[in-house]
Order: sequence, then structure tokens, then C-alpha cells
Amino acid sequence: MAGSKLVINQGGQGSSKTWSILQNIYDICKHSKKPLIASIASYALPHLKIGAIRDLKTILTEYGEPVDAIHNKTDHYFQIGKSVIEYFGIRDNYAKVHGPRRDILFINEANNHVSYDDFDQLYQRTHLITYLDFNPRSEFWVHDTVMPNFPHTFIKSTFLDNPWLPDAEFQKIISKQGKKGFENWWRVYGEGEIGVLEGQIFDYTIGEFDNALPFGYGLDFGYNPDPDAMVKVAIDKRRKKIYLQEEIYQTGQSAGDLKRAVLRQIHDRSALIIADCADPRMIKELASRGTGPAGIPLNIKPVKKDGTVAEWLKQMLDYEIIVTEESYNIHKELNNYIWSDKKAGIPIDAFNHLIDAARYFFMFQKQKIEHFFI
Repeated sequence: MAGSKLVINQGGQGSSKTWSILQNIYDICKHSKKPLIASIASYALPHLKIGAIRDLKTILTEYGEPVDAIHNKTDHYFQIGKSVIEYFGIRDNYAKVHGPRRDILFINEANNHVSYDDFDQLYQRTHLITYLDFNPRSEFWVHDTVMPNFPHTFIKSTFLDNPWLPDAEFQKIISKQGKKGFENWWRVYGEGEIGVLEGQIFDYTIGEFDNALPFGYGLDFGYNPDPDAMVKVAIDKRRKKIYLQEEIYQTGQSAGDLKRAVLRQIHDRSALIIADCADPRMIKELASRGTGPAGIPLNIKPVKKDGTVAEWLKQMLDYEIIVTEESYNIHKELNNYIWSDKKAGIPIDAFNHLIDAARYFFMFQKQKIEHFFI
């Protein structure tokens, strides 16, 4: 990597690509004899805050840095000795793309709503080194335009390169190896090879949530390492639009933790929540009245699972899906949710936690119209 102005890290799930790049940027800035400016960018600021910047804060803490003291939350940068590590969303701040120069650039998840022109504008304004990382879901501008024409160092990493990967995540990844319907998933997220996204189920657009519409929430229960996932949903039946906004995506929560998380997110305590019917005990606990803040009962009902998952997905395909910009995990799921066997109508059993939550609310609304009440 020494002497390279461009480093491309193509990696699978849990390969530590983002973490390793952030550590490298910190080390360069910390030990530089002259002030440096490093920029961490992705398509949107909320994506960075729940991903790379959260990791960076952990790294800084582990290195003994006083994170709160060196973090300017207003202007979005960390002061590292004489140097600065700033962060911004490309869609939020095109002035940063076409304006100031920097010494170091890191474009996180470069294949996620980042264009070649965005890369080119940022790269041309970077003096020392540019890092790109991504899961190789399919070929994109890095493969067909950048790698053939730009001198670079290429790194391919997998979960086997990360000795610090938690065992639960390791086991979940390795369990997909050789499993029918997960061939492409394994190629991308297990082996770090370029996949072919055939059979992607949903297209979607990024837009504002229409709060003028009646809305509710879908909730899918997670069991470690899967997350609890809650999504805000509004359905415009006349214009055939579904609006989605990510609310909760969190692993390792107890029932009390989940209830507190839900109460933090919803503003109307009477708002309807439609949840996975597979865990009636959890629904009963969330609906119960107890003591303290978590004792507030939730207006939660189980979904009635009539019909197949594929049948409901096909009904949802009649609608335009609009997702808020900050809903990073919904974007990730929709980008990766494919038919395992399209002919048989079987979707892949992965990247579906928030999608399942949205489907539960959609099902309830359709069943309500058709007079099927829970």
C-alpha cells in the first residue's frame, strides 16, 4: 500500500474493512508532523453516523482519546492533534464535493448511491490518499471505470481475515456456506467476490415521509444476532405509494429494552404497532402495564399470517416504495433482498428484518379492508 494514492477495499461481511481504514486514517493524522485534513464521506450523513462514525468513536476511545472533547458535533469533525477528521454526506453537502481540498479521503460503501462523478470530484481534490470500501453486490463504476484507468492498490477481505469478529456473527456467516438459495449471498458476503444481483425484489426511491397520511408501525422481533426492527409505515392507497422510515434496528435487547426503545421513537402512545405473531409472549409483555416508564402499555397487535410471504410481497410490488434518506438499514435490505427461487416464489431468508416489519403493517391494512380482523 505504500505510495498508493488510491486504495480499494472490496470485502465481505465482518471483514473489518471499514474499521481497518478508520484505524489507518487515525494513525496517519495522529502521527503527522504537519496538520492534515481527512474527510470521511458516504451518500448521506445519517448513514455515516450509525456506521463509520460510530466505529470511529469506538476506535478513538480505545486509543485513549477524549471523544466528547475533540468532537465538534455542529461542524462534524474530530480534532486529532494538529489534524482534523471531518465527515459529511454527499447528498447533503455538494459544496464539500465540488469545493474544499483535503489530504485524505475515505468514501464508505462507495456502491451505495454514490456516483462516479461524486468520486471523481472528491478524488481530484485529495492530495495524499483515497480509500474506497464496499460489499461487492455487483459490478459498478469502481470495476468498469476506476480500476482499469487509475493506479491503485486492491484489497479483497473476508470475515476469515478478522480474528476479532464476534463468534455469533461468525457462525451466522459460515452457516450460509453451501446452503441452497444462498449461493450469491455467500459469494458476496462470505467470499468477498463480485455478485450478480439477479431477482432483486423491490425497487425504491429516496424521499420524504408523507406525515399527512395515517401511519403506524411494523415490528419484527430479533433473536441474537438478528436485530429487533421497527419501521414507520404510511400507505397511500389512492396513489399506490408506501412510505417507510426506519425507527429501530438493534440487537441484544431484552423486552424492557425494546419497550423503552419503542417509546422513544413513537410520539403518539396510542399509535398502532403490528408485530410478528410468532412471539405472543413478547407481544403480551409489550402490551402490558407495569411500573416505571417502560410500564406504559403499547397499542400492539399480532399480524394474521394468511397467505404466503411471496403472495404478500407481490401485492406490495403494486406500490411505489418511498424510503427516507436516513433509513440506512432499509436501503441495505432493499438493495439485497432477492428471490432465492423466483419461479417457486421463495425470497431469500436474509436482509428482511425491516422489510418483514413493513409487510406486517401492510398485511394488517389489507386484511382490515377485506374485513379480516385479528
